[in-house]
Amino acid sequence: MTAADIACLRITGTDAARVTTVAKTLLPLAQDKGVAVLLDDADLAAKLRADGVHLADTSRYREARRIIGADGIVGVACPLERHTAMEVGEAGADYVEFALAEAMEADAVDLIAWWTEMMTVPSVVAGAFTPEIAAQFVAAGADFLAPDSSIWSASDPTKAIAALLAR
Repeated sequence: MTAADIACLRITGTDAARVTTVAKTLLPLAQDKGVAVLLDDADLAAKLRADGVHLADTSRYREARRIIGADGIVGVACPLERHTAMEVGEAGADYVEFALAEAMEADAVDLIAWWTEMMTVPSVVAGAFTPEIAAQFVAAGADFLAPDSSIWSASDPTKAIAALLAR
């Protein structure tokens, strides 16, 4: 039995040697469990046969899609506003990610509710969540939650992830 349904693992970083070392160990383990693995660099993702790439810069979408191909995942982080996210979604991104800023939590929930109603491209909400905040985003229609890296500092990260999904 699994404690939580994990759809994707991002291996972040710009140090290609470090990312390669980590990816060579984690890629087969994750992929064998049906978990997609995304890197931050399209060229490295293609070289290591990761499932795709997560882009922090919306302007890199077309180049990344060319490198990753039609069958790979290209997800894009967008600001908490509609226009850029719509452009990236319409260009063919596999998901758009909205980073949660505490001061804009209510605005972000409203944005996710709007996105869910208007768009078919999956949404990811990234941030430091409490179970209550996670529940708000799930109720608003967020397709995926991406907890920030602080979750790995929890005494039991698996339990912390499961708690986000328990509501």
